[in-house]
Amino acid sequence: MFTIQKNEPRYIGLKVTNEEYIKLEDDGFKYDMIKGVLHLAPSPFSPHSYIQTILSVELAEFVLKKKLGIVFQELDVHLPDGGDVLRPDITVVLKENKQIIKNWIFGTPDLVCEVLSESTKERDLKDKAERYLKNGVKEYWIIEPIEKWMEVWINKKDFWEKKKAEVLSSEILKGFSIDTKNFFKDIWEE
Repeated sequence: MFTIQKNEPRYIGLKVTNEEYIKLEDDGFKYDMIKGVLHLAPSPFSPHSYIQTILSVELAEFVLKKKLGIVFQELDVHLPDGGDVLRPDITVVLKENKQIIKNWIFGTPDLVCEVLSESTKERDLKDKAERYLKNGVKEYWIIEPIEKWMEVWINKKDFWEKKKAEVLSSEILKGFSIDTKNFFKDIWEE
């Protein structure tokens, strides 16, 4: 007979620097770093997870087929400003910037995507968006899975140019576009 050992999150509320964060032993839980303090990151609801998976697959197929770079899901990003470590839902690094890829990303990715959820929406649209803009992320894709809308934000150095349309296209991934009506089609309707 065996005993199942229940792990408890060890780092909730821990205040850390980026250097300390990197050295933490994995306790099996995900955390968000907000102003240097670690908060337990809940697992996403099914609409969030589904949308993240579908968009990741579409991006990865396009990027890999054209040999443009690499696509990651939920990989820590250490931006050059030295602020909190961020973990976008999806990150794209173009091949000309591959030197920023180590065990995590140390530098500015070219494109990031966030699938909004109630617990992260405000931070995704404000704090994270400001940091991505300031650090030179070229495109920021925002996806709202419940209300079924999507926007592409283009970095214009001092502000985000926000685009919302039935068909959204990437400026940095030439030829990549999403038909949002079909993208949000309910898979259970068929």
